[in-house]
Amino acid sequence: MKLSPETRYKFNKFKKNRKAYFSFIVLSFMFLASLPAELIFNDQPLILNIDGKFYFPFIKDYSMLDFGGTSKVPITNYGGKDFTNFLNGVQEKKLDTSDLFGSNDEDDKKVDTSNAATDSATAKKSYWFLWAPIKHSYKSNTENPKSGRSILASPWEKHGADNTMLKGAWIDQHYLGTDKEGKDVLARIVYGFRISVIFGLCLALTETVLGCIIGAIQGYFGGLIDLFGQRLIEIWGSIPQLFLLIILSSFLANRAELTSFKLYLMLFGIINLTSWMGMATFMRAEFLKGRNLDYVKAARALGASNFKIMLKHILPNSLTPLVTFLPFAITSGILALVSLDFLALGVKYPSPSLGDLLKQGQDNLHALWIILPTFFILSFTLTLLTFIGDGIRNAFDPRSH
Repeated sequence: MKLSPETRYKFNKFKKNRKAYFSFIVLSFMFLASLPAELIFNDQPLILNIDGKFYFPFIKDYSMLDFGGTSKVPITNYGGKDFTNFLNGVQEKKLDTSDLFGSNDEDDKKVDTSNAATDSATAKKSYWFLWAPIKHSYKSNTENPKSGRSILASPWEKHGADNTMLKGAWIDQHYLGTDKEGKDVLARIVYGFRISVIFGLCLALTETVLGCIIGAIQGYFGGLIDLFGQRLIEIWGSIPQLFLLIILSSFLANRAELTSFKLYLMLFGIINLTSWMGMATFMRAEFLKGRNLDYVKAARALGASNFKIMLKHILPNSLTPLVTFLPFAITSGILALVSLDFLALGVKYPSPSLGDLLKQGQDNLHALWIILPTFFILSFTLTLLTFIGDGIRNAFDPRSH
């Protein structure tokens, strides 16, 4: 697809703004590097080969039954002793329910249970694993840590309460320590950053589409449609947005049946209730200005439909506010998600969240390895988006040279 000379001029103008252009490169690299987070931070094997057959535990849950065993319970620790013994042909233990619930029936006591504790021996299997570079996900806990610490463990060595030297959590691959539940901080930052940026991008796109549609209809048709539309927007916009978000989020977020994905969709829908109004105002002004221009009158005289005039004639010439405000809309979406998570009105722990990490850092001020990296990543991301937005605005501003 060939770009118009004007578009190429604006793009080259943006590239000449080194601060904005390099901010775009750095932020793009950070986001793209976070996309394959499951391939870098994962406590499940990426690939498991047993007797020549491939399995992918980081994508799908497996049980012993899938590998020739008897248990249907999903395997959670592929590096544990039980699964290793199973692969090496050691007899698999059966679960004796009488050990859990007991038995008062005399007939049950007469049953021969000499073979109940074990299953038939399985043949030793040929196997190999491919693990992620860092064997921690955002929700995994370290069993038997070498450092001797799991909860709020600092990555560096420190003196304990009895003045003994405690090992740093980095020897357990916790390069930024652990949080209040012993989960890896670095993994939670990477996953949380990825979700925040995706959430901000999707929110910016939807509010842009909604704002364009509503603003275009108001501006193009004008009259009673514009009058009633503006009054409704003014009434809806008079409700404090923060209070509306808090009320709706607190009402819905405490429902136990909601999964993390459903909670993200819920927050996405709640924020979209009000986020489109700013874009609608700008697009309304552009269409009010453009509907009486000569090329629009000519298209109307030639019999073009209203939809075609709006889509092919006015909209391409009204993209300046749309493109200019897109980076700032992403910033607003990221801040909205982080704020709700910080107030415990967003997703539930252990879902990765920068807002939750900031809250943990506030509650545990001594845990600098939590609050400082999280604050740096969040502030650095928002700063890059601000530089990009300024660069785009200058590139599309005809008064700047």
